[in-house]
This record gives sequence, structure tokens and C-alpha cells, in this order.
Amino acid sequence: MSEQRVPENIVICIDTSRSMFRTDYTPNRLICCIKAVKKLITDRFNLDISSAFAIIKFSDIAEKIMDFTTSTFINSLFSALDSIKLGGNSAMGEGLALSIKTVIAELRKIAAKNPKILLISDGNYTKNTAIDPLRMARLAEGLNIKIDTFRIGDVSQVNILKKISDLTGGRYYFNNDVGTLLQSAHEFAEANIKNYGVKEIDIENPAFLRKIAANLLRVQDLTKDQEQRIKQLRGETDFKKCTICFSDKNPYTKGSFYVTGRYCPNCQTPFHIHCLAAWADSQHSSKLKKSGTARCPHCFYLLKIPTEVSQIQKLRFLSKGKKEVNFQKPQTFSAKSMNTDALREDDLYSSCPICHFIFEKGQKIVKCGNPECGQLYHEDCFVKLLDSQCKKCGVKLDLY
Repeated sequence: MSEQRVPENIVICIDTSRSMFRTDYTPNRLICCIKAVKKLITDRFNLDISSAFAIIKFSDIAEKIMDFTTSTFINSLFSALDSIKLGGNSAMGEGLALSIKTVIAELRKIAAKNPKILLISDGNYTKNTAIDPLRMARLAEGLNIKIDTFRIGDVSQVNILKKISDLTGGRYYFNNDVGTLLQSAHEFAEANIKNYGVKEIDIENPAFLRKIAANLLRVQDLTKDQEQRIKQLRGETDFKKCTICFSDKNPYTKGSFYVTGRYCPNCQTPFHIHCLAAWADSQHSSKLKKSGTARCPHCFYLLKIPTEVSQIQKLRFLSKGKKEVNFQKPQTFSAKSMNTDALREDDLYSSCPICHFIFEKGQKIVKCGNPECGQLYHEDCFVKLLDSQCKKCGVKLDLY
């Protein structure tokens, strides 16, 4: 019986800071790592053509140089690797943040593959960067995303790479020469054998779906380029019309599209949030209904239905066709302005639902006053809330 393999979406996150120019690996660390990554990609595609790779490099900043690419375009992957240049400091936290963002964007697509991140570095990173690598590892742990690590060079007293792997349940590879580096690449390439009884990410779990679903764009969130694209695709006059009810006026609230109209962040298709919820309610997926999410009717991207609407959707699902629930005016609570220094450690590792960045020490934040919610926002992000409604629980918030 042949071994069954699990197709994976793998993000290669590679350190390109100046310390990777050291020549303890001939001709230097980075060139040897690129050679090992090429072997990894080749060996994996020889075993499983269904896997895909994305490539992210980080030095002073993190940059995606190739989005998820399959075996058909292996030469494009190799060209992207060959284009990498050395220099700068090591913003490892930013590299991991972009890797996680890339994984989540792919998980939102229908029929997503199992995600994995491979971090390749010598373990030296700049301590005063905006994002702490361990905070990103905790975020990945919360999403059940494993981060494997390739360690290059001597082990320092603080082995950040092993901590990241241990925290996320990934595998740590220590490579003390070119030979062991290439061997690690081969072992990683072979490591996607399906192990029965081993728990993989349950992408269809309602709680997970809600966690990774994308927020809908409002009219005012569109960039000029996105607005122009929609005008070109749909005609100059109807880019603010719902593609479900074909009207600018919301058939449920009778309000204008500017108030309850939203766009899919992936394909920019417009619809009213209530129409999207009703469309999702008519579909067969009970897990989507429970999670308060929906697939875009056009590109099937996973979208988060605003809480005040998804709660009604859940009630409809639970009542199984009983009396319709009327839309009610949201409750009002007082919001609390505070400093992140007053937060518990768990809260400090959460992220703002507006900008999706984690909270840093010394920042001013606003906390939802609903005792059953407590959602946190950056102070600058809080003022961007539509009608001052909490994005998590839907209550109206007054900040004094």
C-alpha cells in the first residue's frame, strides 16, 4: 500500500539580513540556504505535486516575493529565490507576521490545503523591531499553524528558533554544515505523510472559520484603484448596488448602500450585509451558519458576517425555520479608554479587529464596555468604527 500524503501550502520565510553573508557555509549562508530550499521544493514536488510554496524574505522589512505557486511554475519559484539580495537587519517578527497573514489569506479560499511555515535563519534578530517573534509564534499557536525552523550557524544562548518551533508544535532542524542542511531539506520534503490519528487543522470548525474569515470592506474603505476597477467591471453607475438583490437600497433595513453595503476584499463584489447573511442562510453548510461566516457568491472567499447580523443568522439556524427574528436597535455601553500596560498578558497578544495588528506596550487603547465582550481596539482605530458599533458583539459604544 502506497503512502498517502497531505497536500500542504508551505510558506518559506527566509532571513536575508547581513549576518547570512557569513562564509562558515561555503560560499555563504544565504546561498547554501537557497540551494537547500530548491532541493526541498524539487523533492516535495517529486513526491506530491499538489503542494504549493510561497516565499517571503525579511531583513529590515518583510517582503513577499512569490505567492503560493504549484509545481507547474517551479522555474518561477527558483527565479524568485535567485533574485534575493542580502543586507540590513533581521526583522524576524515582521517576517513571521507576513507569513501568518499569507497563510490565513489562503485558508480563506475554498478547498484550502494544510498550512505550514518554514522559518530559515541563523537565529539573530533585531530586538527593537515593532513585532516580537514570540508573539507571532503565540498567534500561530492560537491558529494551530505549525512553524518548522532551520537553524543555520552556531547555537546562541537564547535559541529563539527552537522556542518558536516548540511553542507551535513544529519541528526544529539544527544544521551545522551544508551536508546536514541539505539532509534537513530532504527530510522536510518527505514529512507530509498522512498519519492517521494525528489531528490536523480542522478548517471547517466553526470557531476556526470565524477566527480566520475576512472582514468585509465598506464603501469608504475602498481605494481609488479598487473603486475604479469595480466601475469598469460593473458599469459606472452600479458599483454601489448589491449583486444579490440588485438594488442600492437594503431590502431589510431600507437604508442606503453606503450604510449597510460591503465589498468582498478578494474580488470587490458588492452586497448588503443582510442580503449576504440571507444568502448564506439559504446554503447547505451548517458549519458556516454556526460560525457566522459566508462564502462570497462570486469567488467563494471566506467572509465574516458582522456580529449584529450573524447573531440573527445563528438564531435562524437554531430555530430551524421558526418565527423570523426582527432586527433590533443595538444596545449601548460605555467604552473604556486605557493603556496597554494595564492589560493581562493574554490580552496583549490579541489583535485589533480594525487594523489586525497586535497590541504593543505603552499604546493607548479602547475596551468595549459590554461585560460579555471586552473587545480591544487601538485608540486610533476605534474612531473608525461604523456608528461606533463594536465589531465583535455589535453594541453601540459611547467613549467619554
